[in-house]
Amino acid sequence: MPAWFETFTDEVESGEPQALACEACGSATLPPRQVCPECGSPELTQTSLSDRGRIVSFTEISVTIPKFHGETPYTVVLAELNKGVVLTGQLREVTADDVAIGDEVQLGVEARDDGTSLLTFRPVNE
Repeated sequence: MPAWFETFTDEVESGEPQALACEACGSATLPPRQVCPECGSPELTQTSLSDRGRIVSFTEISVTIPKFHGETPYTVVLAELNKGVVLTGQLREVTADDVAIGDEVQLGVEARDDGTSLLTFRPVNE
């Protein structure tokens, strides 16, 4: 895994995920970045990122890469966190039949047997 991803997953685990905010246009992105992908400004600063978001898309995976062999079917969600940052992760605790666009989810991390980390989402039940 790239060092920036390991740093990001460590931040998620500690409850303090970070993003880069553009001082010029206000958009946010994940590192590594040298310029804002929206406006090209080099004025990026670290900002707190929420660990909760809303599902903007999801799909159930039935056929996968060898790394996830034996784990299908599983659901992958695209969730938008605050500041417009969108992340992909595996959905836990429920199936694709149990979620809808707009549902709130909590960002998390799971350690895998190969020493890597996996971004996950769990439904927020309030």
